[in-house]
Amino acid sequence: MVTTNPDNFIRTSKAPWIDVSRTLADLRNPTFASFLDLARWTCAWIVFLGHLRNPLFFGFESVAAADRGFLVTVWFFVTGWFGEAVIVFFVLSGYLVGASACAKASLGRFSARDYAIDRASRIFLPFIPALLLTALCDGAGMTFFSDLGFYSGAHPMIHEKVHSAPFASYFTLETFGLNLAMLQTIVAPAFGSNQPLWTISLEFWFYVTFGVALAGVVAAKPAQRWVGVLGSLVIAAMLGPGFPIFLGLWLIGVAAGFADAAQLERPRIACAAFFSLLVGLRLFKGIYGLDDHLVMTRNYLVALAFAWLLISMRGVHWRGLEATHRFNAFLASFSYSLYLIHFPLMLLLLGALHATGEFPGIASGYAPSNGRGLFAYVGVAAAVGLSAYIFARLTEAQTSRLRARMKALLP
Repeated sequence: MVTTNPDNFIRTSKAPWIDVSRTLADLRNPTFASFLDLARWTCAWIVFLGHLRNPLFFGFESVAAADRGFLVTVWFFVTGWFGEAVIVFFVLSGYLVGASACAKASLGRFSARDYAIDRASRIFLPFIPALLLTALCDGAGMTFFSDLGFYSGAHPMIHEKVHSAPFASYFTLETFGLNLAMLQTIVAPAFGSNQPLWTISLEFWFYVTFGVALAGVVAAKPAQRWVGVLGSLVIAAMLGPGFPIFLGLWLIGVAAGFADAAQLERPRIACAAFFSLLVGLRLFKGIYGLDDHLVMTRNYLVALAFAWLLISMRGVHWRGLEATHRFNAFLASFSYSLYLIHFPLMLLLLGALHATGEFPGIASGYAPSNGRGLFAYVGVAAAVGLSAYIFARLTEAQTSRLRARMKALLP
């Protein structure tokens, strides 16, 4: 049955094989909401701490056997999951954005205008200041700390672990403009040293292609439906052959929102399977990391395993997660900002520490047992975390206000 509103972008679905309303209801479950927040901030910090470890410490293979204690091994092991953490981000986004939008559409509550405003405000409000901050940090770093080699690629730890052209070669006005247009990864590299921004353009185009398709699917007229669906396919094709592969990871998150098979909801087994997969992937990284096809296979395995965990956690009620709900919500509230600004900011802070003359090992890398190296690691982590919180208060926290103003201007 189809119902209409003034914008003709609403449809009520009666598909009996999915419970479309459950997605929105599950998000009100305190345990599940806390679990989602926990996943968001944990992944953001794993990405950040893994990236911070790379220019500051030797690679694990270069660490002396005497320094490879249990804690050091665990630290390297966990912070090495930053690639898997990005895949979890994609699945979470597919669930929170795509599945929720589909659920609203099936209940007659989807608005193409609201969807576009919500998604644009969410992604651009912190992103544009993050680009400007990257320009500021990299400009200062290349001016005052150029001898360290972070931006030229001459730094031994950067040279060993970062497989890209020198960051300075990406510090151009053209690259800045293409990033502003969300074309990094598509036709240009990420701007400056802020290489983690490669995922943000993908997220943006996930929103666009999915939103165009959904607006078409729920439109009242058949012609509008064809335009929406075909338009979405054309956009996906124009973004290159790699884009649909990444889009598939995001769509796994969408599908997780609609799975209603009781036999899939096995929280303990799903949790054990997910973490066993993560451990196995770290142990055999030397094998699959040699081939791009195997890396993408890893990505899909992680996405499917985490989607199963999402499905299994929907109806769980656990006091531990409910008791930490506020804590998880607080850390999740600036996880996006942390992801956006951590890389250029941490390089600038490391350069400033090295310039004091008290941390000479920053120029060549520290052993993980070195006290000065650990002090620099913890200090920079704390400074970047605090900066991300302040940045989020000025940007992310204003999203609702911006949305309200945009919707008032676009009736």
